[in-house]
Amino acid sequence: MPINLKRPLRLRTINIAVGVLVISMLLPLAFLSEVQADPSSSGSERTLSEWLEKEIDWRPLGLHTYWEDGFRIDSPKKTVKIKIAGSMMIDGGIIDANRELRAAFPNLKGGEVDLRRLRLSGLATLYDTVDLRMEIEFADVQEIKDNWIGLTKKVPILGYIKVGHMKEPFSLEELTSGTNLTFMERSLPTVAFAPGRNLGILFQDALLGDRMTWAVGGFWNTGSLKVGEARDRIADPNGYNLSARVTGLPWYKDGGRRLLHLGLAYSHQSRHKDSTNGGIAYRTWPESKLTNNRLIDTAELVTNRAELINAELAWVQGPLSFQSEYFQAFTGASQEGNLKFWGFYVQASYFLTGEHRTYDTATGVFSQIKPKNIFHPLKGKCGAWEIAVRLSYLDLNDGNIEGGKELNFTAGLNWYLNPNIRLMFNYIRAHVEDRNTSPSVSNGYANTFQARLQFTF
Repeated sequence: MPINLKRPLRLRTINIAVGVLVISMLLPLAFLSEVQADPSSSGSERTLSEWLEKEIDWRPLGLHTYWEDGFRIDSPKKTVKIKIAGSMMIDGGIIDANRELRAAFPNLKGGEVDLRRLRLSGLATLYDTVDLRMEIEFADVQEIKDNWIGLTKKVPILGYIKVGHMKEPFSLEELTSGTNLTFMERSLPTVAFAPGRNLGILFQDALLGDRMTWAVGGFWNTGSLKVGEARDRIADPNGYNLSARVTGLPWYKDGGRRLLHLGLAYSHQSRHKDSTNGGIAYRTWPESKLTNNRLIDTAELVTNRAELINAELAWVQGPLSFQSEYFQAFTGASQEGNLKFWGFYVQASYFLTGEHRTYDTATGVFSQIKPKNIFHPLKGKCGAWEIAVRLSYLDLNDGNIEGGKELNFTAGLNWYLNPNIRLMFNYIRAHVEDRNTSPSVSNGYANTFQARLQFTF
């Protein structure tokens, strides 16, 4: 089997070795909701939190340690509370493409193993009034993800306020954590259009008994803050974004087991043409990070503005759920004229074991799945099983810009062994056509088979 290496073998080997080491150290915490009994406890079982309190002696420092969705440390008077969490994803799979697509992207075909994510985050709460969050990605290129400070108390009219590097309020799928997605990767239009993380200020709140949420923010377009480049990015942003999102729950029953979610988002993007960070480009991976090839791509557009519109729809009826989003981008380009690009996705999933997707009414996004039965083969418990399908489409052709069109069909199978460990299997059929930017593709096909081991704590 040919191996498609996206980066030097030594770096890849180090990343995978680190991932395996972390898994070996942390798997017991994820698999077991209870630790083995202390020999002095007469065979009784203790919770992980009780084990931490008794086995780790923090009394000289006056600290309280326990486990609650992550490792937590509280100061003696609980004026400082710290939560440490993390996630890791190891992907493997194979991509097969037809002759035309292989000619355009010679290294597309082949097998791949990749440490997709190795992320550590810390959240500190000071005097129950201020939150500070730092999240760093260590896989591949070291990168600062979240880095913000926020008020835990609501300010009249302004709601809850955050300042720092964070996601802009745009797109249900983008705002849903990567560890809680139904599929291994986000859909074509979400990756192409959603602004993602930038440096700015955000105001948000929930209304009408958490049946409605709103968020609005202003952001410098700094983009990714890679370690070693963050200072330059912050010093020279290539423009600013004004983004807003509103969601509603016209139907919400049984604590979220049945619901209808509607959402609408808008982003105005202003760009500086003379910035060293470049202008606007719409591109995406083929719903797989086993390759760095972007099968459709507008290349960089010389423009001073863009407008993005996003509409959201989600419906949950017990174990059955549907989700869909529509994206439209309007770009004012001085050389190519005004351009329009668009895309959508629609997906459905079903839990064979009776669970349902969990919804956070305070933020209007989906959250972590918790199986009814933790996987325990000796007790006949199988965890949670979910099947899913998705159709996504992205059109990056308009005027003189012919970045291509892509239609993807994805089938997925998820096995949640417990709230912390999940195995994922995705098959993706990608069809690319009408791409005239270099390299050109008139009718290309690719089949991707991929799997993931996901661990969170």
